[in-house]
Amino acid sequence: MAEISEDLRSTHRRIWTIGLSFCLLLPLLLLGLAEEGFLPPGTYPVEGVYQQVGYTFTGLVFLVAAWVAWRRGQVLKAFRTQAPAERPRILVRETLLYAVLAGTSALWGALYWVLVGWNAFRHVLAFLFLTPAMFLFFVPGLDIWVRALKEETP
Repeated sequence: MAEISEDLRSTHRRIWTIGLSFCLLLPLLLLGLAEEGFLPPGTYPVEGVYQQVGYTFTGLVFLVAAWVAWRRGQVLKAFRTQAPAERPRILVRETLLYAVLAGTSALWGALYWVLVGWNAFRHVLAFLFLTPAMFLFFVPGLDIWVRALKEETP
């Protein structure tokens, strides 16, 4: 039975907190910038090209989610075979990568806001909300990393 080191446990706690903070604060920052006028609301109607742009942004978010899900599986599969000294670095790298990729959803939302503004405010909010939701859904918790150490395929 694989035991998790205290170093790995504290690394996970610290980096998970940093990643979640980033994914919570980025949408709030973008909302604040919009509120203060630094990101002015667009006036284009949500039809034609601008509707297609929204669909494209949605597709990009799903593409990121699919890639992160695939990569997560590959990393967890190989985690057991990595040297114990490498494991904290892998955990940090993957958590930060997933947090940054989740943050792209908020950036698409901000760009959509600049294009269509109040005409699609609920869609913009959905992009912003997806940032922390994707982080919470895709970033492995400590129990999943521990399971990856115990099993060949978590």
